[in-house]
Amino acid sequence: MTRILVVDDDKAIIDFLKQALPALGHNADFADSGQDAIQLLNTNRYDLILSDIRMPEKNGIDVARAAYRIAPEVPVLFMSGNPNTIVEEQSFLAKPFTVAELETRIDIALAPPEDEELAV
Repeated sequence: MTRILVVDDDKAIIDFLKQALPALGHNADFADSGQDAIQLLNTNRYDLILSDIRMPEKNGIDVARAAYRIAPEVPVLFMSGNPNTIVEEQSFLAKPFTVAELETRIDIALAPPEDEELAV
């Protein structure tokens, strides 16, 4: 089962993901701030980080930087309600989103790089 760290200061998003992620077969830990997320990263192993970009104090970029230092192999999937957010499309989920959109983005984020699929 995939273990996901969810980081968002929006209670409605957290509540939605607390239902959606287990329904999709994932375990999840939740942090409502970047600082709390970084503490969880220091003590737990995750397969994916799903993080809002805009949060007070430590934002999603800060979480991604910390994740890269702690576990560089873990992909980060950003979420934002700001349509002007500039990140790679495959690592971005626009709010609001459906369970189907969430599932698609998680599958893409967790897919092995193409060169790894060819390795024997």
